[in-house]
Amino acid sequence: MSVLKTTIKDGALKEHYQKGALRLISLPVDYGKARDEDDNRFFAYLSTLGGGLVGGDNYSQNFKMENSNAVLSSQSNQKVYKGASKLKTLINLDERSKLLFYNHANIFYKDADFSSKTTIFCQSGAQLFYLDGGFIGYADACFKANMSLRIYINSSLKLNDLFHYDSRQNLNSFFNYEYFYTLVIVNEELDIPDVDESDLKAFSSKIDKVTVVRVASSKNDSAMNYIDELKNQFLKENV
Repeated sequence: MSVLKTTIKDGALKEHYQKGALRLISLPVDYGKARDEDDNRFFAYLSTLGGGLVGGDNYSQNFKMENSNAVLSSQSNQKVYKGASKLKTLINLDERSKLLFYNHANIFYKDADFSSKTTIFCQSGAQLFYLDGGFIGYADACFKANMSLRIYINSSLKLNDLFHYDSRQNLNSFFNYEYFYTLVIVNEELDIPDVDESDLKAFSSKIDKVTVVRVASSKNDSAMNYIDELKNQFLKENV
């Protein structure tokens, strides 16, 4: 099993453990400048050695935020190759933390069998921008995926989301487009337009303080342009 366990406090790494293929690559927020002790911003890339998951891979990643304004982003799309693979993610945000967690698309290959479980615990006041999704083009529709997301606020379950795929028929809710994303925003009011165009569909709903945006597209550039506009709004609100 590959393991990544990290605590970020006041914008700096407090605890960090990594084993196997998972890596956290932290970078300065402002290049060439000394870090102000009152600056709680943090940025890092999340990387898997080899660029993807193969049969038998089992990954576990755990992130804890304390008074931090953090961005954690994959470096690129994650390839999911033939065979069964698992990814488990646990995130804890205290009431003074803000996190942008940006997963590029999982690219599914033929006969992939992917299972992911993400659980996020937010204290009241924590702010979150979470992105996950996938692309089925290389699999010729011959793959399996179960992607689970649960979000708690003050230990109360607010969102229990599951994407299940084992045949092309499962994509009916995504208008049979090959690119699909789920975006979740917690405790932040953004201008989120609904889109109903030939190459892009995007619709949002809100449950208490949790906003869910579904994005489906025939062109990844169209999907990412829409998502990045929302991402930039979130970042500007949290400078």
